[in-house]
Amino acid sequence: MKEKVLHRLDLEVMKEVWKLGQATVNDVLDNIDRKLAYTTIASTMKSLEKKGFLSYQVVGRTFLYKPLVKESEFSHSMLSNLLERFFDNSAEKLVNTLLEVEQLDATEYERLQQLINNYQPEGETDE
Repeated sequence: MKEKVLHRLDLEVMKEVWKLGQATVNDVLDNIDRKLAYTTIASTMKSLEKKGFLSYQVVGRTFLYKPLVKESEFSHSMLSNLLERFFDNSAEKLVNTLLEVEQLDATEYERLQQLINNYQPEGETDE
């Protein structure tokens, strides 16, 4: 995926569209976690359409937006970028930094430990 950057509001809007599957400006306004003007969301969604993140169709007098980029595709791209640029492609450095910065509770720590223990690199199988 070509590297695409989303600013804070862009990402907030995209998260709502991903969650809903498709959305109008009013749908995003009703679901976003902060109070914003209709015009702010409308211009953000138009900008996201120009950037290639959203498409739209006109339904009556309303623009119905749909995501062109999958959330998983975008998050993988951003994480790969972060890993490469800040952690020298070292997953170990990334996880170590995460553990230093975040306060994990015992349940979250156990889930992470299970993910690591159960992980199998592509192409490898248990014999």
